[in-house]
Amino acid sequence: MSESNTEGMMNPEPERGEEMKAMAETLEEIKSDLAEIQRDLREKEKPDSLGWDDIAQETVGAITFALPFLFTGEVWDVAKDISLERSLAIFLMTLALAYLFLTKANLGNLKREEIFHIPKRLVTVALISYAVSAFLIYIFGINYIAHFSPVQYLNETVLISTFAVVGAITVDMVR
Repeated sequence: MSESNTEGMMNPEPERGEEMKAMAETLEEIKSDLAEIQRDLREKEKPDSLGWDDIAQETVGAITFALPFLFTGEVWDVAKDISLERSLAIFLMTLALAYLFLTKANLGNLKREEIFHIPKRLVTVALISYAVSAFLIYIFGINYIAHFSPVQYLNETVLISTFAVVGAITVDMVR
């Protein structure tokens, strides 16, 4: 019976060997996946440097937030009535608010890059917002419709840019 029993029974060692081999392969796959996830996390944690994609986003944000205010007669009236000094004060207040928002808000994972101790993003946001606002006023003919003098055109640009700056920063930081 001992010979016939041993012939009928299978040796469990080959099955365990294959199970161990399969488990080792699965473990290697898990290790590989974990390493890839860790690489992706490190990549996401890297601060975002200012690039062309950010410039495009700032432009889209500036246009999107400026357009609704561009066509309101109330803003035109304010642009006609405020003095150049008040316009300068609004300009400086807008830049100060943008500076605080970009440097202190910690909303996005942005790399701190500076030009002469001024954040690069502040420079790009301001340049884009004010250029977009002046261009939109010109391209839609608002300066002719509202009969702006050069000072009033500048006032209108400053007023519209207040909203454009907010839009440019928001769209840039949201992603």
